[in-house]
Amino acid sequence: MNISENNNVKMGSICMKYPFVSVVVGIRNEEKFIEECVESLLDLDYPKDSYEIIIVDGMSTDKTRDIVQKYPIKLLLNERKNVAAARNLGVKNARGELVAFTDGDCKVDSQWLKTLVREMEDSPEDVVCFGGPNLIFDTDPVFGRVVGYAQESFLGSGGSAQSKNSTKKHYVGSLPNCNAMYKKAAIQEVGGFDERFVVGQDGDLNYRIGKKGNKFLYIPNAQVLHHRRGTLKSFSVRMFKYGMWMAELFKKHGEFVRWYAFLPSIAIVFAVALLIASIKYSTPSLLLLALTAVYFILVFVTSIQVAYKMKSKYGLFALFVIPVQHIAYGLGFLYSFTNSPLISKTRSCSDNV
Repeated sequence: MNISENNNVKMGSICMKYPFVSVVVGIRNEEKFIEECVESLLDLDYPKDSYEIIIVDGMSTDKTRDIVQKYPIKLLLNERKNVAAARNLGVKNARGELVAFTDGDCKVDSQWLKTLVREMEDSPEDVVCFGGPNLIFDTDPVFGRVVGYAQESFLGSGGSAQSKNSTKKHYVGSLPNCNAMYKKAAIQEVGGFDERFVVGQDGDLNYRIGKKGNKFLYIPNAQVLHHRRGTLKSFSVRMFKYGMWMAELFKKHGEFVRWYAFLPSIAIVFAVALLIASIKYSTPSLLLLALTAVYFILVFVTSIQVAYKMKSKYGLFALFVIPVQHIAYGLGFLYSFTNSPLISKTRSCSDNV
């Protein structure tokens, strides 16, 4: 791939090439974390004239824009407000043929961009997206950390690269856009992000890119710290919305973007069916009891793992967090799947995606 605007920098006897990269951050009301994010991007161990930072603000109502304007970076306004529109606007204004994404509540490692670029240069042409782990701040509130570590488990994420932080480099089906770098042409080829999706827009984009025969490479050393926050109530609402929009992805593409997406919904339907059948027969109630016991054993084992990772007894809160996640997600999926498409209610100028 011929990347323009390369700089050659000698490091000892090695001449390193640094392609120009546009780093895009879509934000809205991130006054608490945006300064930390921007400063980490400005402190990247990468030639300063070989990358740009583009902040796309979704009409924040707090002090986010005032903070951003203190720095020598590009600030764009996103009147559509949603993240998909922000990323599309960032890509449209990007000078680089490589576009990296992170979020306003993230802090990137100083070697983040250099690591992604080196892997890109060493990879086959059909590898068009590179990303790494979505790590947890040890200083975040207890509930946020419990959620983060729970979602790193197989029970919490299905082994997805979205949450599971593997220590091995390997190909994956998708990469979260809090930590990802794309060849811009790959994004443009599929028409960019679908702005109808309030959440799940990166999963949708990656699915369409993957259908073109392209690959995604997970790189454990390309690290980003991501703040976890919220309460049990906000977490439940968020999981319900994730479930809804995963159903919309299924309806759009006619197949599951992630293999485990339907499991919580199937489990809920099956449990209700067994509960109804147990009114008349004893066998369904015994089967339901047995399956529930197995499920909570798995949840208990996972909560022990979370407590071990956190080095805190509070990790046992995962005993409640994981079932809430599964139930809320499953109900959201069922709600959307059995109702008229939400996507049709949020149509926009991106309908040609």
